[in-house]
Amino acid sequence: MCQDRASHRPAELDTLMASIFGLDDLTPLHLFRHLYFITNLFGQITGDYRKEGRISAARMRLLMRLEIGQELGEEEGLSPSDLSQYLGVSRNTVSALLNGLEEQGLVERHLHPTDRRQFLIRITPVGKARLHEHAPQFAAFVNSLFGDLSADEQQALLALLDKLFTYLVQRAQAMGLEVFAASSAHLETTSMQSEDSSIDKAD
Repeated sequence: MCQDRASHRPAELDTLMASIFGLDDLTPLHLFRHLYFITNLFGQITGDYRKEGRISAARMRLLMRLEIGQELGEEEGLSPSDLSQYLGVSRNTVSALLNGLEEQGLVERHLHPTDRRQFLIRITPVGKARLHEHAPQFAAFVNSLFGDLSADEQQALLALLDKLFTYLVQRAQAMGLEVFAASSAHLETTSMQSEDSSIDKAD
């Protein structure tokens, strides 16, 4: 029903909208609306996916970061602030995620070896098993969301979104806003960044 709306939009409607908004080109408005709708659809679809007891994207990424860290020699674990930066969310959100994961026995906290005022997070053997069980399922689910795009189209879309993301982060920082977002280069190596972190606050 929503497919290819732009191609079916009457020219008269665009003319009226352009007049109201005082624009010659409505493309930015159409992009804004499409990105807004797509974000909402991602939230709805991933929320339905998680109804079957699957692990959320944010928790998946957190466990993945801890697992990779151990493989790379970060045996002591990572701090909540490190995980906050990696996930691109606030420390309060990370704290809520960690509380849930700790209750399930998927992560554990321990005091920092040299700074007793801080604690570090490690993935547990149970967490590793859960991660390796659910990661392939989640990857297949995410792949299905982009099944209508060719590999080249996906790469082109990724490049454009990355460019937009970098610009918006710089604009937000220039406005003095506190930006909870990973770096542009970080996003390029992370395949599970689409789920809205607000969903996980209630997880």
